[in-house]
Amino acid sequence: RGLPGSVPADNAPEFAQRLGQSAQWRTRAWKGILQWLQFGIPGDSLFVPLLEVCLQQLRVLAAHRLRNDGLDDDDEIQAASAAADDMVSNMKVAAKYARSVGALVLEQLSQGWVVQILDHSARDDSQDAMAWSAVAISFGETYTDFIVSHMADPGLSESIGAYLQLMVALTRYPGHHGFDEDVSDQPLNFWYLLQEALLEYSYDSEGDATIPTMEAARRTYAEVLRALVAKSAFPTADTWLSADRDTRERFASYRRESGDALLNAYYVLRGDMLGALVDEVLSLGALSLDDWQRAEALLFALRSIGEAVPVTETEHLPRLFSAKALSGQLLPVLQARTDGSDRAAQWGLTSLQAAVISLTGAYGEWWRERAELLAVVVPSVATGLHEPALVPTAVAALRRICENCREQLGSAASSLVQLACDVLRAGAAVPAREQQRIFESVAEVVLAQPPDTHATMLEPLTSVLLSALHTDVTQLETVHGSPEPQIAVLTDRLRLAEALARGLQFADDIEEHALAGDADAVAALVFAAQCYQSASLQAFRNGLLGVQSRILALPEWLRDTAGMVQLDDVLLESMLAVVNSAVRRGPHAFALAFSDAVTFVGSMWTAVVARVGADGTPTFGARWADQCPALLQSIAQLATVAAPATAAWSAAASNSDETDRVLGAVITRAIGDVCAGLACDASGLAVAIEQQPVVSEYVFDLSTRVLQTRPALLACVDHTATARLCELSVHALTVPSRLALKPTAYFLTALIRLSGGSARSTPATPLLQALWAEYGAAWLRAALAGIGGALPRSLLPNLTELLFAMARNHLHTVKSWMTELLAQPAFPSPHADAAAKRNFQQQLLGTRSFVRAKAVVG
Repeated sequence: RGLPGSVPADNAPEFAQRLGQSAQWRTRAWKGILQWLQFGIPGDSLFVPLLEVCLQQLRVLAAHRLRNDGLDDDDEIQAASAAADDMVSNMKVAAKYARSVGALVLEQLSQGWVVQILDHSARDDSQDAMAWSAVAISFGETYTDFIVSHMADPGLSESIGAYLQLMVALTRYPGHHGFDEDVSDQPLNFWYLLQEALLEYSYDSEGDATIPTMEAARRTYAEVLRALVAKSAFPTADTWLSADRDTRERFASYRRESGDALLNAYYVLRGDMLGALVDEVLSLGALSLDDWQRAEALLFALRSIGEAVPVTETEHLPRLFSAKALSGQLLPVLQARTDGSDRAAQWGLTSLQAAVISLTGAYGEWWRERAELLAVVVPSVATGLHEPALVPTAVAALRRICENCREQLGSAASSLVQLACDVLRAGAAVPAREQQRIFESVAEVVLAQPPDTHATMLEPLTSVLLSALHTDVTQLETVHGSPEPQIAVLTDRLRLAEALARGLQFADDIEEHALAGDADAVAALVFAAQCYQSASLQAFRNGLLGVQSRILALPEWLRDTAGMVQLDDVLLESMLAVVNSAVRRGPHAFALAFSDAVTFVGSMWTAVVARVGADGTPTFGARWADQCPALLQSIAQLATVAAPATAAWSAAASNSDETDRVLGAVITRAIGDVCAGLACDASGLAVAIEQQPVVSEYVFDLSTRVLQTRPALLACVDHTATARLCELSVHALTVPSRLALKPTAYFLTALIRLSGGSARSTPATPLLQALWAEYGAAWLRAALAGIGGALPRSLLPNLTELLFAMARNHLHTVKSWMTELLAQPAFPSPHADAAAKRNFQQQLLGTRSFVRAKAVVG
């Protein structure tokens, strides 16, 4: 065994005597055993006696360390701990020897030597604490079910209780995590596993059998709660302010994990935990900088469990959020200020204020039934927008409250709109991303109010936003030198318009119900569409168009040598995002008239992608390939979402034929220009697709969405454009790029399914059948060549789906073409003989199962 102090028998081998005398030999032995275990050599029957020896060795080493014998045994401690850890965490052994291993480990760990050595390590600032605790942590994570099922076992309950106390001691390990210790986060996963096991145990057991176990668990988790609250508290100001960024981030990471563990504790303790935390917070009186770390930690714990506390809770939260507690204890600290020169006081106050704001946001859903308190809570939370360090926290809380209480905030909608105006005027004082979140939240509150109030509520904000946009464009027009700062400001403003438009979108289910004929949903959308014809909203929509037109008409320094506009990519995407956010199946407050939207996208295409000359030859912008994908995405949005022919609320409903004609012309232009632009590459179309796969991806995505949602629209697309698209697809099927091949295969699969005899007939059916007759053989050849080895195997699933669609929808034609193609020597692979080709064809064409088709191809 090699235990220090043991006397080997006289006839013991030399190595046994060496083990009893040399820590170096024992270290080597434990490392050898660990490698043996990790290699996987069978030896289950040795695990229990070997683990017993290992635990006894660790206990003896701990005794030497506690006596300060001065032995050089650090390596032996690490090696023995690693071997024991590996044995305890072995799941196969746990399943086979759970009782034996569990009793053995609990017997050792319940004797208190681990707690003593951990206390010793903490006092001496030793680095061995992880080694001493590894076995206990791994045992808990591996034998959780065993622990739960035996918590009430008379023979094991005492040792399990001692073990749980050890885990609590590890949870409250002295110090602040990340600063002066790295142990206390190790047991947090155990508390999650234990809570899950307790939940499963309570479901599987019946009657009163769970009472003793759950009572023991609640006593343990009550101690865990106290430990987590204490460990979550911030260190002293001197410690925090002198720490580097990595140290602070480690502590912040621990706090996030601690918050999850607090949630696990709540699932066991429920109302008892909430009541205890509320009692402690209320006992503090008015929040101040006196012992603020304790107060902040309690608020952090309450915030962490907010998502799990039911909105029907009526015992403890009404005490915490009573008008008296809010006005007398919690909210006054948000108005407090300190001398800016005192960094410690400023940090403490900001941390406490952030905790209060986060707490109110965490219970956003609970405020829904307490609308009378929102008039106090929302303005108080909004004060955080005036302090840069509190802005992200305040915005997150406001967003949570607005999401959950949008209907109840009707009386405060005007104040929220004014808040958004103030944020816009504040400029860079509130980061751009946070401004967008505020705008979207305010818009959601406005949307929840009656539609005939939307225009009035929004008018102050839309006026300020439109004025700011025009000012930004004016500054860009007159800038001297680099325009990047002005472009960044303008882009952020456009994103605010996008956020506002996004928040004003009706829910998808309302639009779907209306399209399905739901009378109430139709009436609601028709009424909203009528209300959105107000003069103020119309002025804002026209103003947005005017801003966009001014951007496209910017001075010559934004143009290339061909006279094409050179827009910043982010600015271009922001301009289109404003339009895309308002293009919906239902009405939208900012929705442009269909003709205006199409005209805008068309003019943008002409400005930045391609301008057609008098002779019909397109002139392409220097960066057309980089910028046309965003425009193709907008065209797809218009084609598949805007102006459904049956929409009673749509102005285009009465003239759907004209809508399809206009969209067909736009799609024709886009497809034609893209194909012409790629064809300009002197190296060939396939090389151009490989070099610009994103362009190919988006043009085929546009075509696929048209086929899947409005196939009749394809009949309005010029036949020349569809023919060029099909030629492009033949080349794209030969490109070894997922970006190019995957969308191409999706498009062709949709086209082939619609061209089959079993597909529902549409005005585009004759065109689709003609395209299949003309290009089907080329598609089949390209797909077979790819399967035969011309393309990587990772692309086979897409080619398989394409081949299966061909066989299912055009069996006889495919059989004829495939017979002819496979008769060619060395096609599709020189490694396939005639018999293999014949077998492949028979199996592929003879199955109606896609799973079987994949097996044949694979």
